[in-house]
Amino acid sequence: MPLPDPTVDELVAALRRSALPTVLVEGKEDMRIYRWVEERLGSRNANIQSAGGRNRLLSVYERRQEFSNLPVAFVADRDMWLFSENPSNYDGVIWTEGYSIENDLYAGAELEKLLEQEEVEGHRQLLDTIVEWFASEVEKYLAGECYEVAHHCDRVVPRGHTQIDESFRKIRSFRPPGERIHRQIREAYQLQLRGKQLFEMLVRFLSAPDRDSKYSYDNLHEMAFKMTPAHPLMGRLTQEIEQAMSDQKSALRQTKPSQ
Repeated sequence: MPLPDPTVDELVAALRRSALPTVLVEGKEDMRIYRWVEERLGSRNANIQSAGGRNRLLSVYERRQEFSNLPVAFVADRDMWLFSENPSNYDGVIWTEGYSIENDLYAGAELEKLLEQEEVEGHRQLLDTIVEWFASEVEKYLAGECYEVAHHCDRVVPRGHTQIDESFRKIRSFRPPGERIHRQIREAYQLQLRGKQLFEMLVRFLSAPDRDSKYSYDNLHEMAFKMTPAHPLMGRLTQEIEQAMSDQKSALRQTKPSQ
């Protein structure tokens, strides 16, 4: 049975006691990606810890003065704030370029080249439909309505189909999105469509029963990170973490009383 996520008070207390610079990230689901980031940073230079969700992470950030003697970098997914804006009181947080860390991983890796020629059109059709649905949910978000984006692509478009499932349309009261937001997401889908769905769509084709070589979700994550030598967005993230740590260490040295 997995251990419960630490509370905000427990996280703050742990950072107060720690002597190792820390990178606080959102949830456990993405820790595999962040462990690779930790390797690049050097485990002696920073410890990566999960906050158990964005709300917890931002709550800890608001209490950062309670552990001001420890360099801490905060890294969070932009999620739906990608379509509005990040609140200004979180300017010190390092945000993903795209919707999530999975988007940043996907966008620089050219994983779609793994698709066979006969799979490309099917993937494009699925992508077009998922984008249409996702754009309609973004419009609901921007209008202050109830929205849901955490659906597996198989729930939205069942395998063997190219259109939104009829029962799903009714459940979500689907209405076609406006041209502007639809075009915006389609043109920048690698950053603006939810990252989990980008990987889910690829896995649908790359793990098909009749395929000779098959790839899983975890396979694609690892390939994207480790086999893209100059990964632009993961490189940016690593550099920003290093810069945040360096700036905080310099500030601590300047405030340290002379012997």
